[in-house]
Amino acid sequence: MRTLIRNCKLYVDGKIVENCFLVIDAPLISEFGVDYGPHLAYDVELNAEGRLLLPGLIDPHVHLRDQQLSYKEDFWTGTASAVLGGVTSVIDMPNNLPPTATPSDLVERMELARGRILANVGFTCKPSADHTLNSELAKCGAMAFKMFVYEHMDREGLDVKFVEAVLESLSRLDRTLMLHCNAKAMFSEVLEIVRSKKAFKLCRLEKELAEKVLALGEKHGTRLHFCHVTCPRTVELINSYKSSVGVTLEVAVHHLFLDHSILNSLGPMAHVDPPLMSRSTARLLLDMFRRGMIDVVASDHAPHAPFEKEGDDPKPGFPNLQLMTPLLMTQVKRGRLDLGLVVDRASARPSRAFGLRRRGAIAKGCYADLIEVDLKRELKVRGEILVSKAKYTPFEGVTLTGVPMRTYVNGLCVNDGYAIAGRGGEGVVLKPG
Repeated sequence: MRTLIRNCKLYVDGKIVENCFLVIDAPLISEFGVDYGPHLAYDVELNAEGRLLLPGLIDPHVHLRDQQLSYKEDFWTGTASAVLGGVTSVIDMPNNLPPTATPSDLVERMELARGRILANVGFTCKPSADHTLNSELAKCGAMAFKMFVYEHMDREGLDVKFVEAVLESLSRLDRTLMLHCNAKAMFSEVLEIVRSKKAFKLCRLEKELAEKVLALGEKHGTRLHFCHVTCPRTVELINSYKSSVGVTLEVAVHHLFLDHSILNSLGPMAHVDPPLMSRSTARLLLDMFRRGMIDVVASDHAPHAPFEKEGDDPKPGFPNLQLMTPLLMTQVKRGRLDLGLVVDRASARPSRAFGLRRRGAIAKGCYADLIEVDLKRELKVRGEILVSKAKYTPFEGVTLTGVPMRTYVNGLCVNDGYAIAGRGGEGVVLKPG
């Protein structure tokens, strides 16, 4: 199908260009530029009404749940949240039920997703010390492998033998190891840390674990990606290794734009792993993002059933996908972030980091994963507006500016007027390369 989008703005060479057009020969972009008209035959003409056309966001850290956790979220509700948030591709984490740890687990998850997903989805797996198993997972299409480092620690510290076996294996397979290098803390422990002002202990552990893995990654030549980094010294450390290790790092939007003061009003609804830090830490992270020290911004979309966020031991995490573009565009409008930096860190850079060729950019021959953003449109955040099954958010009551009024995935419109227009199946299962 050939689609002509007219009356749009394009972000080109660091500036916004008015009165542009773009042509999609699904699933690819075939041409674009300043609109002098007329145009060759097309099947559909759409008026962007002066909105800004940007590459869709690529979120490398998402928990789509489904299977035995479908009461929290499923592939349809998770990817519906994504496309309303301007996210056209996501990478799913393996700590599901069952966990994505064997070839049969991975193939089953991929087959369940096909035909149901509105956004493109890549899948990660838990790594093994067994190279043969990792090789089989890679052959089945694992985008990357995710290690929760606390699962491989005891009183004596990190299980270096296991970590080295994984790093050596993934280096041979040319796959990235994603790392959760944070301590696992119950909500009561987080409250005590906040009250006693001992968050520095969490930062110290994050930095120490990152340093150990970086040294081992340097030894084995393995690509590394550090998930939801929360501490400025860890950011500095990872950047210091970039000349010798293929390494990237992400920060989650809630660690950039929120701090632990909201625990006073939201309580367990604001509990997340790793926990929210101080206001000064959040400001430092945002400054580092502005200075280009953070490679990727992610949602860490981690929905739970509302009843799981109650009681003495609430589950950590919340749904963020639907708010991604508005959160970032609000910062652009306020002058705190540069539009070019957002496009690079939310689209182009994650595409490169995870080998998603021809995605994350507006260029001829690239996949037409696009969003039309109304830079003046406001969104009052309420839990009930979320299409996720998790109807709660730590951004409750906040007014955001910059809403994706249309989202295209592989050239097909799946969000029209900030409402789901897709039927499922527009997204594809992503594989490396």
